[in-house]
Amino acid sequence: MATDKLHGLTDRDRKLEILLDISKSLGQEVQLDRLLAIMVAEVTRAMEAERSSLLLYDESRNELVSKVAEGLDVKEIRVPVGSGIAGMTAQTRSTINVRDAYQDPRFNPDYDKKSGFHTRSILSMPIINQKGRLLGIVQVLNKDSGPFTAEDEAFLQAICIHLGLALERAELVESYVQTQKLQQSLQLAREIQMGLLPKKFPAFPGIAEIDIHACITPALDVGGDLYDFFLLDDKRVCFVIGDVSDKGIPAALFMAMVRTAFKISAMAVQDCIATTLRTVNRFLFENNESQMFVTMFAGVIDLQTGMVEYSDGGHEPPYIVRSSGAVEMLEKEGGIALGFMDDFDFPKGKLQLNSGESLVLYTDGVNEAMNVDSKMFKTSGIVDTLLSLGNGASAERQATTLVRRVHEFAASAPQSDDITVVVLRYCGPEQAVHSSA
Repeated sequence: MATDKLHGLTDRDRKLEILLDISKSLGQEVQLDRLLAIMVAEVTRAMEAERSSLLLYDESRNELVSKVAEGLDVKEIRVPVGSGIAGMTAQTRSTINVRDAYQDPRFNPDYDKKSGFHTRSILSMPIINQKGRLLGIVQVLNKDSGPFTAEDEAFLQAICIHLGLALERAELVESYVQTQKLQQSLQLAREIQMGLLPKKFPAFPGIAEIDIHACITPALDVGGDLYDFFLLDDKRVCFVIGDVSDKGIPAALFMAMVRTAFKISAMAVQDCIATTLRTVNRFLFENNESQMFVTMFAGVIDLQTGMVEYSDGGHEPPYIVRSSGAVEMLEKEGGIALGFMDDFDFPKGKLQLNSGESLVLYTDGVNEAMNVDSKMFKTSGIVDTLLSLGNGASAERQATTLVRRVHEFAASAPQSDDITVVVLRYCGPEQAVHSSA
């Protein structure tokens, strides 16, 4: 506010004009650091003093933090509650008016020595919100016309009301901004994680013997389910599905590590899928400070014969959809989750897929999905869904229909776990011949 605007006004009118000006200035800024600078400047001007400082209350450490100190070349000063005049103001939550700083035993002259400033008088006051929460401390130093008076105390108290409202508004804005940044980070993490998983279908457009489709819906922005499939050579496809024992970013990081370790191991040891699981298990056990574990079902399908060699790491039992439309649960050779034991011999099993038959893999987010009545989808829901499709359904139709039925069943109930489905449909070598004819 221009000085000539205040000239000629009574002291009462002058203070009202200043309060109005402060309210306008503070209302135009919501970024906390800039707001603090404005507060200090406005208080100094309004109180006709040489300097002001504002210390915010850090409740977690029970300390006062000076984010702004006008004229001081100090970015941050921390004062324990109860220490010095500011600390005593915070502790007692009452105003302290010091006429001669160097005669007061509570005054700490170290700041003067560092800055070259000479403190004479101090008016220190707590900033408290309407709910009684301490937000900070404002201190005004060296009034131009002498010691601070009772009228000055009343005026600063009125100013503190505006400071408190502005600080709370800035806290809300900063909290919102941080939440938005977190959401953006989670979205980026989700994009990175989903980018690790194959999503282009048909998976192998030049190979007619196999039809693969996968769907994944994380319960959070990022999740712990994983799947992968890739060629070992022109006659064999390796596949895997897994479920990490956690959710969120930690599970996503662990999931990425598991998927990478599996693919490297599978490509290096192509003769036995059980050996691959054993290698991955040992790696996870030795590099698993978070003590997470992962269930896993992995296999290799021979594209010429439809024979599948698999190994299980405590995962949900797959289903086989026969060419007749019948649905059978695989009586698998079971193992344990990976990451538990240093050395474990995972069993190796075999299953035969004939032309037109599918292997349906899923995580427990499917069969354990719950509706608003706390009823689970169960494996019976999987069987009913696959039976309703009959024979001849593509891998995409089987996977997407199953996921859609799960979501329809759960309806408005919150999703408690990641939902992942992978379907491998063996089309047979004769299909490849027909396709190339």
